[in-house]
Amino acid sequence: MVKQHVSLILASVFVIMTACSAIAVGQNWTMVNYDDSMSRHSNQTQIGKDNVNQLEVKWILNTGSVIEDSPLIIGKTGYVQNNKYQVIAFDINTGLNKWKYDPEVKSPSQSHGIAYDNEVIYAPTGPNGTVIALNAENGRKIWESSALQPLGGSFVLTSPPLVWKDCIILGSAFGDVVLQGAPATKGTVTALNKKTGKIVWQINTTAGDWVKGKNASTNGGATVWSGGAIDTQKGIVYLPCGNPAPDFDASSRPGENLYSNNVIAVNITTGKILWATPFVAAGTVINTTIPDTHDWDTCWGTNLATINSSKGPEKIVIGHNKRGDIMAMDSSTGKPIWWTNVAYLYRTDVPAMPNGSGAVWPSPSGGVMAYSAFDENTVYVAVTNQGMNFFSRPGEGHVEPAFDSMTNGIGNGSITALDLKTGEVKWNHKTDLPTWVSPLVTNGVVFSGTITAVGNEVTGVTYPFGDYGAPTETSLITSGILRAYDAETGKELWKFNVGAPIGIGGPSIGNGILLVPTGNIAEVANSGGYIVAFELPEE
Repeated sequence: MVKQHVSLILASVFVIMTACSAIAVGQNWTMVNYDDSMSRHSNQTQIGKDNVNQLEVKWILNTGSVIEDSPLIIGKTGYVQNNKYQVIAFDINTGLNKWKYDPEVKSPSQSHGIAYDNEVIYAPTGPNGTVIALNAENGRKIWESSALQPLGGSFVLTSPPLVWKDCIILGSAFGDVVLQGAPATKGTVTALNKKTGKIVWQINTTAGDWVKGKNASTNGGATVWSGGAIDTQKGIVYLPCGNPAPDFDASSRPGENLYSNNVIAVNITTGKILWATPFVAAGTVINTTIPDTHDWDTCWGTNLATINSSKGPEKIVIGHNKRGDIMAMDSSTGKPIWWTNVAYLYRTDVPAMPNGSGAVWPSPSGGVMAYSAFDENTVYVAVTNQGMNFFSRPGEGHVEPAFDSMTNGIGNGSITALDLKTGEVKWNHKTDLPTWVSPLVTNGVVFSGTITAVGNEVTGVTYPFGDYGAPTETSLITSGILRAYDAETGKELWKFNVGAPIGIGGPSIGNGILLVPTGNIAEVANSGGYIVAFELPEE
């Protein structure tokens, strides 16, 4: 009898341990880039190299607006925010909507994601400029913060919330977009109390003479619009700061233009900037000799990884920009460890000019124009190559596609794997069209994607375009191709046409489900706005 009781107890312990390990293996996707390190690396084991080509569409959920962020996965429930800033909860097995919260914004823009923590969803509200906390079970609003910056200029809150202890950290956005004659918004980073929504601290990410005196009325930018990685042990967040404004005209921007085009380390407790490392600035480590007039933001987050150095385990921060520069930095000092460029560079020393620069590669939508992913030894980046003609005007400017330099009118790209310790390229899978999809690495597979062409030999490759060179009308209906690669070799294992451009934030995965968002704010022919769920066939 005693033996039977012991056997039952041991069996119960095994069940409990198995259940706990199932949670521990990372089936949940709680942040826009999976975890605090922004690894986009899930250790799920259901989908892998041996069966990825068996994936089937399980369901499709149409949200009615572009989705640019990775859906969250918490148990059997998914959460996503579309570009109307609606937060939507859904059953991951059926795709059926559980609840929707609509902050009723007047003008949709770009949401880069939401976060989950202890039964609460935290979300930005775009042009409303606030942060909301929602009950994850029923979608009821718990609190809404005040606007983090004055409304009425170019300030929009698109940043994915980052959670550490009792703090939520967000950066501002759209500092380089001048609206209704208002000066460009000057970047800030704000910490909120996650229980009340009250501001704990707020710091400026612009500093120096370039934003003082007469320059204060025209200059701004350096916004932190894409989030960053957190060292949870030290309480430090590593954030990329965007380009200075005016975007394509540096005549009113003397000096270093701090902290634009830098990665900064911020103490979350105090808000103090601990170090700043420049990517694109005169005389920096990448030997750029002219100020940035190309919109080459340091953007799309950072990665916090650990490598084995001569000193033992060492934490490094990886940042990247729209020039295609990828840099690994010492997490304690910001000192560069390695630097690699993965984009096609052409005439990058030619600034924007009043009558045009001629073809310069990459474009404001080029280089590393998406989040990156990393596993134990490798960092994976999606690269887009485009040629643009940069026009400068006092206080403004624009770009035009350099059609003559692109056979398909919209450029090309690659998925590239780099050694985490050295920055050396391990493999490079080239694509005929741009990527614009953040990679996801899991169980030996890298997921990313490409768009399809906007024109062909019959219709031509030219198209009407906006100030940033994006199509305002296209001769073909574009789509998105989801692609899976062998993480070790770069060999393509599988692809699938999802019917619309894939959201730039990329897919997420958990509990045997791969969730692929669709939509691109610059895509007029096929705006997407739905989630496609993939699953392996039932045995």
